[in-house]
Amino acid sequence: MSTLEPSEIKIKELISLFNKKKFVELLKLSNELLDNFPKSILIQNIQGVVHTELKNYKLAKKIFIKVVNLNPKYTDGYYNLANIFMKLDEEEKAIENYNKVINLDKNYFKAHNNLGNIYRRKGSNKKAIELYLSTLEINSNYKVAYYNLAGALQFYNINIENKKINKYLLYLLKEKIIVRPNSIASNVLNSLFLNTDLKENLSLVRNKITNKEFNFILETLQKNPLLMQFMKVCPIPDYYIEKNFVNLRKEILNKTYKSDIDKAHINFLISLSMQCFLNEYIYDKSKDEIEKINKINERIKNNLRENKKISDLDILCLSCYEPLTNFSWSNKIKFSDKLKEIFELHLNHNKIENQITRSIKSISKFKDQVSIEVKRQYEENPYPRWENLGLSIEPRNIKDVIKDSDLNLDLEKITNSESPKILIAGCGTGQHAITTASKYKNSKILALDLSLKSLSYAKRKANELKINNIDFIQGDILDLKSIDRKFDIIESVGVLHHMDDPFKGWKILTSCLNDDSLMLIGLYSEKARQHITQIRNKINKLKLQTNYKNIIKFRKDLIEDNNGQWNYIKSSPDFYTVSGVRDLLFHVQEHQFTISKIKKYLDKLGLIFLGFEDQLVKEKFKIHYNDKNDLYDLNKWEEYEKSNPRIFAGMYQFWCKK
Repeated sequence: MSTLEPSEIKIKELISLFNKKKFVELLKLSNELLDNFPKSILIQNIQGVVHTELKNYKLAKKIFIKVVNLNPKYTDGYYNLANIFMKLDEEEKAIENYNKVINLDKNYFKAHNNLGNIYRRKGSNKKAIELYLSTLEINSNYKVAYYNLAGALQFYNINIENKKINKYLLYLLKEKIIVRPNSIASNVLNSLFLNTDLKENLSLVRNKITNKEFNFILETLQKNPLLMQFMKVCPIPDYYIEKNFVNLRKEILNKTYKSDIDKAHINFLISLSMQCFLNEYIYDKSKDEIEKINKINERIKNNLRENKKISDLDILCLSCYEPLTNFSWSNKIKFSDKLKEIFELHLNHNKIENQITRSIKSISKFKDQVSIEVKRQYEENPYPRWENLGLSIEPRNIKDVIKDSDLNLDLEKITNSESPKILIAGCGTGQHAITTASKYKNSKILALDLSLKSLSYAKRKANELKINNIDFIQGDILDLKSIDRKFDIIESVGVLHHMDDPFKGWKILTSCLNDDSLMLIGLYSEKARQHITQIRNKINKLKLQTNYKNIIKFRKDLIEDNNGQWNYIKSSPDFYTVSGVRDLLFHVQEHQFTISKIKKYLDKLGLIFLGFEDQLVKEKFKIHYNDKNDLYDLNKWEEYEKSNPRIFAGMYQFWCKK
């Protein structure tokens, strides 16, 4: 140890005090040590870190500048100084110092990651992704970088070959809590087409495939780990893949029917089965396929009666066409270990949800006719089915979360932020409620929904993810007053526009909100959904009843219709699941809004508009409107939407307060 530095024992003592957050004692001891070691880099660096923790950023900056002047090659000093510049919103100086760290030590992975964060904040997602990838190349176990990569991928489409990214996309799809696969699906698809031989493999699929071609196609697809995992966790929103999978499934059925399918393909069949289950069997099937399905079903029943071995391939083949709960024998056979995933997905989850249903309390008797019809829709088709979700790395208090949302709000006026009570009004299958529960520190969530089926799905997923601060309750927003509770945050996204009277529902929510508390609302945009209105009018004109057969047939007709105006629909992720198509085009009730109407409702309810939620929407708006106050001016947003009618395709999602 240099004579410029104190003994290792003293340094360890300082670090121990830091870990115990005994900052006053630490500063006292470090000042005493500095009397004897005035040029100690280690002591002053620790002091700088302490003042960073205490939010004394300007003092910390002075200390770190002194540290790097004492040793111009001290990487930790430049790294800490860069972090301080970030706290002080001096981005260019932060970039300069992170680059100094990397120039001194190219393997300093946290500097790569933090530099990526700056470029992401600046809207340069391409550069951010490059930096997150370089972070992971250095340290593939650094979870923070995976979260950051997932965040940046949602705002940038990779369009050039990059073979490094596939292994990290695979990791993201395997992890349960980093990202919703749907939100990065376009990048997974691009990476599959750019970085693997998927397109070449699928180009071999035809209506008539030779035995040799069939075996080769399944063998090569099975060797594509990113594709195989993608099929297991996300309905694939790509019609080119869909039509080829439909043909492959048909050939799998033909070969299974003849007991002529190679067991070596079992892993592909498992992934295809899971894909079909997730998309709720949206692939069309012919009369010939239905006949063969029935005959394989009879074969299984006969084998069961005669105590003969039931083929895994027979079970898998049928599970690619219907959920196994549809077959009378499904609860009478013992599944092999190879079919463990299929058993869990098709049968065990259903069993668990049925048990959960009996434990969920209800606050409503459902007298409103529209509520009854909406409830029926989501009992029949819980929406959406999902596997993985993007949760927060760690929960934070309200002020820290809201600060990131860039709202027109005095954070000091937020009350009850230590243990917030939050209402999710219309929680569906739980994605929103579970995400919120992971976001706010010490929060207690009440998640309300009309549909018991959706709620049991949501509670099963919450249990799987060990999220235990949510109380799931069945009920109608119209009956919320009966529970006589007030909330610090109310979030209702994609719900009010499905009520008979959205204003009435919003008024009830407002009455449940504490003063100076926050509300997040999501409503359909009339301008963004003009194409959907046209299709809904078409469905009404045809007087189509809402059932599985009609949804599949109407969707097929849309696909075969070359009218370019339907392209927005065909590119929607919702177009690739039955419940999604029903929610998108066949919903029993849909109101649409304009910004003028939202302004009118806000005024009548005595609510103050605080800003929109979607970061990408705000970045696009800021290109044309430079004044920060413009972000909070609904007149400016109305003006902007006129020339950008698709900007709120993902709903108007905005914050307001009482």
